[in-house]
Amino acid sequence: MIIGAILGSALGSLIVKFAPGLKIITESLTEPIGFNLEIISLSFKLNLASLIGLVLGIVIFRKV
Repeated sequence: MIIGAILGSALGSLIVKFAPGLKIITESLTEPIGFNLEIISLSFKLNLASLIGLVLGIVIFRKV
């Protein structure tokens, strides 16, 4: 599922490079969500492309 979100975000960025009019699919829907430990920090930004990839990842995971 996480891989689906990552691939969806990457594909969304690629689509925007070819069709700049579709920039709305890569605009952030939320502020960065994350946490900061002293050793590592991690944050996420949700956009439409990553949500579509997440849903497709769930669908594919349930069928396999």
